Amino acid sequence: MFQTHTIDLGETLIHYAEAPAPGAPLVLIHGITGALDSFAPVIPPLAQQSHVYAFDLRGHNLSGRTPGAYQIADYGRDAAAFLQQVVGRPAVVAGHSLGGVIAIWLAAHAPEWVRGVFLEDPPLYIMQTPRLQETFFYGYFVFLRAALLEHHARGGTLDEMIAFVGQTPANDKQTMLEAVGAEAVRRRAVELQRMDPAVLAPAIAGAMLGAYEPDDLLAQVRCPLHLLAAQAALGGAMTAADVQRFANHAAHGTQAVIEAGHGIHEERPAEYVQAVQQFVAQVGVESY
Repeated sequence: MFQTHTIDLGETLIHYAEAPAPGAPLVLIHGITGALDSFAPVIPPLAQQSHVYAFDLRGHNLSGRTPGAYQIADYGRDAAAFLQQVVGRPAVVAGHSLGGVIAIWLAAHAPEWVRGVFLEDPPLYIMQTPRLQETFFYGYFVFLRAALLEHHARGGTLDEMIAFVGQTPANDKQTMLEAVGAEAVRRRAVELQRMDPAVLAPAIAGAMLGAYEPDDLLAQVRCPLHLLAAQAALGGAMTAADVQRFANHAAHGTQAVIEAGHGIHEERPAEYVQAVQQFVAQVGVESY
């Protein structure tokens, strides 16, 4: 299905997956607390059209840890180095959540390596204070960091992490185990067991963007962008006003809203794959 490798990019080791195919390159970037494994179900259908790559962000899963260096620019430098050293040619970059913001940074700072950017519900306008504290994500990150620090301090096992994730509420009526099943719970537990809890520090502090402003980054992007936003009422990271704000500042952008929560590629994989493939085909036509 796909092969996994590890490469030293200079600042850290990066673990990545590759599904070789004759098509143009497509690079998938996961969100904070996630891993490339979340894309596993959608890589095979995407590889029917594209040469697909996905990598673990620094501090996540099987990539190296860099405490104190978990801001957008840090992740963005890794992404630029990955494109240069692994992919070797300009690619379409599809980012989920934080991965989407990284993709925007990448397109703004390394435009020669990015043919197009597909954004899956990026938290563009909720990453800074004071709005950050009003979101579900803030409370979850605070809770999760405390839980992970305590878990690691006492030498907690993967089995204990699986039990923890399974018992976590998924909604008002179901636990995670009831809502998504044992396999998805185990995958999530592995992600959290391997993650450096320090990646959450800048997210909680509202410092993930550093000195960058999201609208300024969008204004620097000259390649096509497509935003696939989730519904805020279902746990999405963008309100209708945020989607309009994106449209106002992304000169080369298009946008759509899907009836799904924040994890679109996991909740609605078929629709996600179709949207990405349509965008890749569109970018191919526009680029040649």
